[in-house]
Amino acid sequence: MKKILTGVKPTGDQMHLGNLLGAVLPFKRIAEQNDGAIFIADLHALTSVKNATDLQKNTHEMILTYFSIFGIDTPVHIFRQSDIPLIPKLNWILNTVTPYSLMLRAHSFKDAENKILAEIQESELGKNDNIRAKTADRSEAYGDSTMSEETQGLNAKIEVIPQLNMGVFNYPILMAADILAYDTDIVPVGADQKQHLEMTRDIAKAFNKTYKADIFKLPVEHIEPNVAILPGIDGRKMSKSYNNFIGIFDDAKTLKKKVMSIVTDSKGVDDIKTPDTCNVFALIKTFATADRTESIRTKYLAPGYGYGHAKLELLEILTEYLKPYHDARAMLEQNPELIEVKLQEGARIMNARIEAKMVEVKKVVGL
Repeated sequence: MKKILTGVKPTGDQMHLGNLLGAVLPFKRIAEQNDGAIFIADLHALTSVKNATDLQKNTHEMILTYFSIFGIDTPVHIFRQSDIPLIPKLNWILNTVTPYSLMLRAHSFKDAENKILAEIQESELGKNDNIRAKTADRSEAYGDSTMSEETQGLNAKIEVIPQLNMGVFNYPILMAADILAYDTDIVPVGADQKQHLEMTRDIAKAFNKTYKADIFKLPVEHIEPNVAILPGIDGRKMSKSYNNFIGIFDDAKTLKKKVMSIVTDSKGVDDIKTPDTCNVFALIKTFATADRTESIRTKYLAPGYGYGHAKLELLEILTEYLKPYHDARAMLEQNPELIEVKLQEGARIMNARIEAKMVEVKKVVGL
């Protein structure tokens, strides 16, 4: 069996149907067929979450969500990143062999920087000329005297944004430690996340070359083919960014409100409709049985069936589909000790793996 690992950062975002079908259930399938593990990346979350209560709440919510989906008896090892005390030590050792030039190519830092620049331009901070006093020094440090005054000013302002910290810059190295610590074979990634794993392999190669020893295995990515892309309630791709998602733990009232607000065209009850261009039907065919999907398709092609009828059927379908997850969550909320036992079991197994790996690492580096 292959060792398969993924990590999820507890940022407080609610999991939605797109996440469930696009990433979580595909991982569940391959992880249960192999030696799978999920870590809740609470150390990674420190780069953006600066409130202890929020971090604990977000971490608990993420753990509860995954056990509700995977089941409390899952063979997949679910654990907190912070319960693995050797990860920070390995992270530092990998820092010492990682080229600075490699980190400069990291998309994660560039994306964070660009996002903050955009936010600055739209905020009052972007209009605050007092911060421009830092511009000259920062431009000189960057060795770029050709920057426009506007760009120099924005770059100077980045310095006062706490979200753009060294944790964000070094993020890929901690990620590499998370992956390499357990001799991971496969890491599921999205098509736009391949660079993360490529950097992990580069760091592993750098360590192995530096110490002339094949200590770290080079993991490979798994990109799920034919990933389901669900429409949100506004017709765009379902996304937290668009706030157009249906959460898997939405209560009955919220679920109904969202379903009934799904955007459709203006055809009336007695008009013939085109199911394959309808956002409501796209969700129906994703979650309904084949027989029910065809039955509803037939109704679309006949008069007397409106979008309101279709939405009510979708509401029923989603309620039934999500019920096992809601029931599992309710049970776990009543029995939180079950979760803690499983977390400790997962941490025990993963700590044993990293301890064995660190014996090899410390030997070759001289610690």
